[in-house]
Amino acid sequence: MEIDLSDRVAVVAGGGRGIGRSSSLILAQAGASVVVVDIEAERANAVATEIGDSGGRAIPVIADVRESRQVESIVQAALGEYGQIDILVNIIGLASWAPALDMSEELWDADLVLNLKYVWLCSRAVARVMVEQGRKGSIINICSISGMTAAPSHAAYGSAKAGLVGLTRSLAVEWARDYIRVNAIAPGSMKTPRIMDMIKAAPEIEEAQANRVPLGRWGTTEDVAGAVLFLASDLSDYVTGQTIVVDGGFLISQLAMLGG
Repeated sequence: MEIDLSDRVAVVAGGGRGIGRSSSLILAQAGASVVVVDIEAERANAVATEIGDSGGRAIPVIADVRESRQVESIVQAALGEYGQIDILVNIIGLASWAPALDMSEELWDADLVLNLKYVWLCSRAVARVMVEQGRKGSIINICSISGMTAAPSHAAYGSAKAGLVGLTRSLAVEWARDYIRVNAIAPGSMKTPRIMDMIKAAPEIEEAQANRVPLGRWGTTEDVAGAVLFLASDLSDYVTGQTIVVDGGFLISQLAMLGG
C-alpha cells in the first residue's frame, strides 16, 4: 500500500536537523506539504529548499517553540500558506547532563520546558485548528527510552520524557472524539548530528553501544522517520495513545537481563 499524504499539511517542530530533517523529507516524499520549523534560519531554509528541489512543497518558519506567541506564529504561517494543518510532529528536545544532587533549579526548569511544556503548547495550538477543520489529525511526539527507564545523570530529561508519554496518553483520550490521534515514538541510541560529534570525540562509544543493541547497530534518523510516516498516515488510523519504541531491541534486552 503506497502512502499518499498529498492532501495533508505537516508541521515539523525541529524540522531542520537530525530526526526532524529526516521526518520532514519522508513526509514530503509521501506528498505532504511541510512546514519546517526551527530556531535557526539556516537549518530551516536548507531543509525547505531540499524538499523544493526534489519537487515537494515546503516553507521554513523560524520560531522558538518555548514561547506561546511564537507557537501561534507557526500556526498562522501554516494556515496562511496552505490553509490547513493535518499533522504535527514534535521533535525538539535536549538532555542536560548532571548528577541530580548538582543540578540547579534553572537547569531542571529549562529541561522540562524544552522537552515537555513546548509539546503541550504546540499540540494545543494545532489541535484547536484541527477541531475547527473537522478533519482527522495526527500528532506525533518524539520522546526517548530515557523516559521509560531510569535516566541517571540526566534525571530532568528522563522525567520530562516520561511526562511526555503521559501527556501523549492524556491528549489522545481527550481529543479522540475529534479524531485527533496522538502518539509518541521513543528512540534509543540514534546517530543524530549531536551524537556523531560525541562519537568523533570518543570513537570507542560507537562499537560499545552497537554491541549492546540486539540488532547490532545504532539507529539512524531515517529509522525514526519511518515510524513518523506510519503514525502520520492512514496505516495507523486506529492507533492512538501509544508509544512506539525504536531502539533495535535495546530496552527489552535490558529488561530481560534484569529479569534473570
